[in-house]
Amino acid sequence: MHKRYGRLKIISKIWIFIVLFILIMSISLVVLQRTLHTTYELVKEVADTHLNDLTDNATKTRQLAVISSDINRLTRTYSTSNNTLAEEGKQISIYLSHITDDIDNQTLITQLKSYSNAFELFLNYSRNINNLKSELDNLFSSAQSEITLLENLISTGMIDSALYGADHDYYDQLLSLVTGYRESILIIDKMTTELLTPANSENVGNNDLYDELYSLYLRVQTITASMPEVSVHGRNLSLYIQQYKEHIKALITELIALNKSLHQLALSESSIHLLIAQTEEEASLAAEQIRHEIDVLFIDVLTRMGIFMLIMVIMIITIMYYMLRRHIEKPLNTLTGIVSEIGVDHLDKAIILGRDDEWKTIENALNEMSKKLAKSYSELEVSRTSYHALVNNVPGIVYRCRNDTNWTMEYLSDEFSGLTGYDISEVLGNREISYSDIIHPLDRDKVEQKVNKAVEQRVPFTLEYRIIKKDGEVRWVYEQGRAIDFLSTTDLKFNGIILDITQQKQLMDALAESETRYRLLLEHTTEGIFGFDENGITTFINQAASEMLGYRPDEIVGSNNHHLIHHSMMDGTAIPEEECCMMRPIKDGCEYHVEDEVLWNKGGTPFPVEYWSAPVWGDGKVIGSVVSFHDISERKRSEKNMQHLAYHDLMTGLPNRVMFNMELKQVLAQFRRRDELFAVHLLDLDHFKEVNDRLGHPMGDKLLKQVSLRLLQAIRETDMLSRLGGDEFALIQRNLESVSDASYLASKILDVVNEEFIIDDNTIYIDTSIGIFIPETKSIKQEDVLSKADLALYKAKEAGRGMFTFFGDEMSLQMHNELSLSHDLIVALKQNEFFLQYQPQFDAVSKEISGVEALVRWNHPKRGVLMPVDFIHIAEKRGMIKQISDWVLYEACKQAKLWSDRQYHFGRIAINLCAKQVNDTMFQQSIENLLTISGLPADLLELEFTETVFMEATDDTKQSIRQLSKLGVHFAIDDFGTGFSSLSYLHRFKVDKLKIDKEFIHDVNQHRHDAEIAKAAIALGKSLELTVVAEGVETQEQVDFLLQHDCDLLQGFLYGQPVSAEEFETRYLGKLVGA
Repeated sequence: MHKRYGRLKIISKIWIFIVLFILIMSISLVVLQRTLHTTYELVKEVADTHLNDLTDNATKTRQLAVISSDINRLTRTYSTSNNTLAEEGKQISIYLSHITDDIDNQTLITQLKSYSNAFELFLNYSRNINNLKSELDNLFSSAQSEITLLENLISTGMIDSALYGADHDYYDQLLSLVTGYRESILIIDKMTTELLTPANSENVGNNDLYDELYSLYLRVQTITASMPEVSVHGRNLSLYIQQYKEHIKALITELIALNKSLHQLALSESSIHLLIAQTEEEASLAAEQIRHEIDVLFIDVLTRMGIFMLIMVIMIITIMYYMLRRHIEKPLNTLTGIVSEIGVDHLDKAIILGRDDEWKTIENALNEMSKKLAKSYSELEVSRTSYHALVNNVPGIVYRCRNDTNWTMEYLSDEFSGLTGYDISEVLGNREISYSDIIHPLDRDKVEQKVNKAVEQRVPFTLEYRIIKKDGEVRWVYEQGRAIDFLSTTDLKFNGIILDITQQKQLMDALAESETRYRLLLEHTTEGIFGFDENGITTFINQAASEMLGYRPDEIVGSNNHHLIHHSMMDGTAIPEEECCMMRPIKDGCEYHVEDEVLWNKGGTPFPVEYWSAPVWGDGKVIGSVVSFHDISERKRSEKNMQHLAYHDLMTGLPNRVMFNMELKQVLAQFRRRDELFAVHLLDLDHFKEVNDRLGHPMGDKLLKQVSLRLLQAIRETDMLSRLGGDEFALIQRNLESVSDASYLASKILDVVNEEFIIDDNTIYIDTSIGIFIPETKSIKQEDVLSKADLALYKAKEAGRGMFTFFGDEMSLQMHNELSLSHDLIVALKQNEFFLQYQPQFDAVSKEISGVEALVRWNHPKRGVLMPVDFIHIAEKRGMIKQISDWVLYEACKQAKLWSDRQYHFGRIAINLCAKQVNDTMFQQSIENLLTISGLPADLLELEFTETVFMEATDDTKQSIRQLSKLGVHFAIDDFGTGFSSLSYLHRFKVDKLKIDKEFIHDVNQHRHDAEIAKAAIALGKSLELTVVAEGVETQEQVDFLLQHDCDLLQGFLYGQPVSAEEFETRYLGKLVGA
């Protein structure tokens, strides 16, 4: 009863105080409501005005931001098409005009017009750059085409060189140059592309591109002086490079102007944004002033209300103070002190208030609750620890979120920060950003639709979509979740997990692209491809394989391919399946490459193939194999033809030099092992060149074929006949019993060749010279066999042609002498042992000097001074004649320039050149360079060639002679009348002089034949308006004869022997100074 009374007493008093408090508060709230309503109306009016200003500024700011974004997008590249620039530029200009019309701020209008003008300049420069880029692309394509034509020309030249055994070093060098041109063209194109990159705008003035273009231009000049069909491409390429350089210069000018316009555009944009910011700042200041006035009003209202309520509160407090302190404050303070001591670690501490009223009930309840709470908290800590450990070890984001428009996150696991780059605190409760904002804009609607559908159907949902990380990176994620009712059916929340699948997505996309690419490759390649499973059963076959084999795919797939198309070799030899390289990868996991087997088509016909087989792996084991192959029938035929061409002469069908050397190597080996004696015959057709000149080369070719047939009839089957080239044949005579066997065969050959040949109604007589060598010692080298037979052939020709000669010891001595001189020639070139002498040419009538001929001499350290007749033929054989001729040419020009500078009138300096020097592809260039270096005027130089050089001149040589003639260089025919040729070359070349060989001058007064030849030569020269020079004039009788027949110039010992430059100057030129 006491407890009930005490509890009711405290409650009644509390109710009285509560009713009194409610009454006072009601009165206060009515007054406060009226005051606040008045204040609200005032604030609403001011806020609406300020909001309209902010909205207007925000709208203009957004419009300018859109325009700025569009302009920035256009300025990020120089390669936007002109149509796009025109269209978008027009739209932006119209948009700017509309914005300008809606603005009252004159300063902002001025800045917008400046912005628009700068944008128009940018559009103009961009169009110019696009036009220049298009022209540069066209020039690049043209240059590539010229290089391709050059490569095709070089390839053709190299193939021809290979087929005819010619030297292809020139084409190798040319190919190396052209390859370098292509690499430089690609580098220039890359540098041009980099120049057009906006990131490279600061390096527009860099000269590396100019340097690369200039370097390429200089290197291209090296082929402009080459053969005509090459030089024309070189000149075209030089033109394209020059044009490219000019366009690059214009492009850089436009880029610099474009950068200036972009800078002006950026300045205008900054000024506009600054003005807008100033406007917004002024608006903010005005708003601040309004807020201040409102604050003053509110303070006034609140002050009045505060005073009133303070009076009321003081009254209530005064009345209630005693009761609260007595019945509530003291027990409550006691309870608060005890509860504050409990904390998390002392939940089981007992509460003792020492009262016997309502507080006792509270004491007992709190003690019981404390015990249960301590137990629950312990269990909760264990559960929480396990939950966090589980969630944070999940490879993804574990989340809980609300079912609202932003999917407000309430819980996120630690993986969230690693995946999105956002801190968890930024997203929980949408503090700074919501999760829906992190989802890619293009995927949000799709995600929302799937989630809503799953909620409607009350089923879990799975999603794949993109998110945008804090740093802007886009990642693919996989989400699985479901909706859960927490408090009611309307209070839905989602639990789920989000996984990063970017790498898997990329792999899947790459796999799909790879599968598509390989499927296209498989179907469109010309290679045959099929695959096997682990049992050797065909699983697939492509179209190319089906066409080559003649089977439809359904006839192959599902069958044992080996038994169907690869059961045996070409000769019928069976191929066991376990030894088949197509099947072996299935068993041993290795790859195989085979090119000596065949496949059998549906018609039972084999064809050679080259194939590759490789295992297919899956789960660490071989699950099949794949085979690719192609038909090499054509290659086999080509190889067979090439092999025949490589070892046989194309015209006669006889073995060539290569096969001859192989056979010679074999018979030498048999000679060394078994003493099987043999003889080598070298044959050279006499006067064959005369047949070519008289009847033409086609007739000469037919004659060679007839000779080959006769020679084959004259020899035994065990002997081997080959054509080494031109009109030279070689014969290996096997099983020789004595020297007489070789003599008999040589005589037989002479007889069959000396018989008349009737070809196309032409009767032809020729003979042949034969050099024979029979080895005596087994130590002889293979190369010595041919050289000794060649020396014997040389002696046979010297002896009068139409005969055979065996190699003898005296020939070895002569060979040794030539080898010794060959070695000495090399030393002479290094030690400058050569010197020049000069012989004058006099006018036959006035006896004045009309020219001088430079003659080379060799001051041999042991043999004394040697004449050209002693060493020139050796230099020609050993390939040193061009070096000697080049030296003579340079020294003679240098001496002639010295005499010219001293005002000596000596006519022209005459220099005799060899055939190799004249036929050099750089002949014209070397003469021009020599004239430049020496400074000698071209009209003071006279180049002498023999008739043979003129007759054998190539088209390039003919062109070089014509070009040098145009420069002023004179040409003379030396030793006229000693060659075997027609005189057609006299009207094909600009020849200035004929030199009659001293052979015809020597006996001109004793032998009528020589006299007639000399008279004919002089008459021919006169009729062609050529200057005629007689060489070897030694007697007055010869002079009288030559004067009688109007010979122009005389040269010989009678007038002057060859002397040194110093003596020549003293004897012949000293008196001509100033003449």
